[in-house]
Amino acid sequence: MIPAARRIAICCHDFNRGGTERVALTLAAHWAAMGREVAFIVGTQTGGLEHAVPPGVTVIECAPVVPRSPLSRLKLRRAMVAPLCAFAPDVVFLTGNFHFVLAPVLKRALPAVPVVAKVSNPLLSGAPGWASGLVRVGLRRVVRGIDHLVYMAPELAAEGQRLLPARAATVIAEPTLPAGFVPPVRGAAEAEPLVLAIGRMEPQKDMALALRAFARLRARRPARLAILGDGPERAMLQRLARRLGIADAVEMPGFVDPAPWLARASALLLASRYEGYPAVVIEALAADVPVVATPCTVALGSLLGDGLGLVVPGEAEALAAGLSEVLDWPFVSDGVRAGAVARHDAARSAGEYLACFDAAVIAGALGE
Repeated sequence: MIPAARRIAICCHDFNRGGTERVALTLAAHWAAMGREVAFIVGTQTGGLEHAVPPGVTVIECAPVVPRSPLSRLKLRRAMVAPLCAFAPDVVFLTGNFHFVLAPVLKRALPAVPVVAKVSNPLLSGAPGWASGLVRVGLRRVVRGIDHLVYMAPELAAEGQRLLPARAATVIAEPTLPAGFVPPVRGAAEAEPLVLAIGRMEPQKDMALALRAFARLRARRPARLAILGDGPERAMLQRLARRLGIADAVEMPGFVDPAPWLARASALLLASRYEGYPAVVIEALAADVPVVATPCTVALGSLLGDGLGLVVPGEAEALAAGLSEVLDWPFVSDGVRAGAVARHDAARSAGEYLACFDAAVIAGALGE
């Protein structure tokens, strides 16, 4: 049987080192391996992950290029029309909320082509109460160009359906783990427990809160902290670590492979202000590392069940207390933590996306 969505266009700004871009590259590799023709339509093919474009996947760059800037998404809307039309896709995939603004223009250019978008963050994330009404109006306007929304967890779907009750929706687990993932073998905990914080050094991830929480933890017991990532707040975070008197116990190695660090870690600290469905939590649990997190997404309630982690208030003292508790948990869970996230197998997720794309194309052809 010939698939309905044979040609898939993935529209994204660039190959920034973010979670949505990594997920898109993972999915593209599987879709290409499953016989689909896949192309990234990008404003610029830079950003740090351009080397990770999988074999068999095309990259089509806008001409002239559109580098990332505060208003670049507005420029990107028009710039993407010509290369997208030239590729002539059966379906358009938007990788996350950041790209929703593209949908109305792309839909006008190709009205018969379904647009499927992943909800990568809570739909009202970061909006103060007084502005939420305006954000809701703007959200409903941009999603008019989107035919189908993909949520990463049932809790996120329920939240989204309250805001957009008429929009078609599907829940598909993030393809965070490699196909056929086998949990690594853990050794013994280190004498001085290692706490990890993984993510970009920017306001959303609130690494400053992670440092303040760690400082309070160090007042209780010995521990070390490693922040894996980089970003515009690096210098500020280094100064804060020195001011808190914990610089000698904090490492900031930049963007590195987290696997060797997770193998030695006793806990993952997620201090984010908001998230959609944080891949780093899946990666930690798959490596048998428990998690302490702020209530940055409704998805954490079911994700961090008994023995998997703790969700605590987004305050330094509460995070420190949570870390102190988790550091007394068994270093090895005998497969419990890894088993809880087995559904995030990349091949399984990629197949579910293709089923969603095929159904969207068929529904569009039938005028549904």
